Amino acid sequence: MNFNNIYIILVEPETPGNIGSVARAMKNMGLDKLRLVNPCDTDTKELRMLAHRSKDIVRNAQHFASLKDALADINLSVGTTMRRRSVKFPNYTPEEITEIVTKLDDQAKTAFVFGRERTGLYSEELNLCQHHSTIPTATMNPAINLAQSVMIYCYCLFRQSKAANKKVNYKPASHEAIEKLYDHLSEALQRVHFKPRDDMQTFISRFRRILGRTMPEYQDLQILHKIIQVLSKEKEIVKKD
Repeated sequence: MNFNNIYIILVEPETPGNIGSVARAMKNMGLDKLRLVNPCDTDTKELRMLAHRSKDIVRNAQHFASLKDALADINLSVGTTMRRRSVKFPNYTPEEITEIVTKLDDQAKTAFVFGRERTGLYSEELNLCQHHSTIPTATMNPAINLAQSVMIYCYCLFRQSKAANKKVNYKPASHEAIEKLYDHLSEALQRVHFKPRDDMQTFISRFRRILGRTMPEYQDLQILHKIIQVLSKEKEIVKKD
C-alpha cells in the first residue's frame, strides 16, 4: 500500500479545530495527503493548537471548489456515511474497505471522503463515490465526530499496511474517466428517447451502484463506451483523455 496515493477529503468542514484534529490523526497513522472542499478558515489559533506537530499537513492541503473537482484524478473513492440512502450502494466497514484498498496498484489513487459535521455528505456527493462505508456503532446518538471518524479509517489503513503483502491486481480508471462514461450513457439514453421507470437521475444512480462494485479499469470503460456508441448509433467512439 502506497500512502503517498491515499487522500483524505473533507467536504465543507465547519470548524477549524476539526481540521487540525484530522491532520493530527493523519500524521499519527502515516498519512499526509489532505484535500479540502470549501473549508472554513484554516488560519486560526484553534486549528494550530489542535494540529499538534502536523501543521504541515494543513499547510500543504489542496483546496477545491467542489467534490467533483477534488475527485477528478482519483481512481477509487470511498464516501463515508451514517445513513442508508434510497439507492443502496454496497456498504463496507472500515476494515472491509481498507482491505479492498490493499488490492490496488501502488500507483492508484484512493480517497476517503468525509462530510460536514452536522449533515454529512449530501446524497449527490455520495453518488460521486464508488464505494460507501459506515463505522458500526452501538447507538446512532451521539454520532462519532469528524476527527474520530478519520482516525478510525487511518488506523485501519495503517494496520493493513503492516499486514502481509498482497498481490497487486489492477489499477482502476480515474474518477473523471468514469464520470465521462455516466455522461455518455445519459446522453445516449436521451438520444434514443429511453424513459426509465423512475427518472433519469435515479436510473444513472443505479448504474453507478453496479459499476462502483467492479472498480473498472480504463479498458473496461472503453468497452462500455463502444457498446453505448453502437446501441445509440453514434458516429465516433469517445477518445481517451
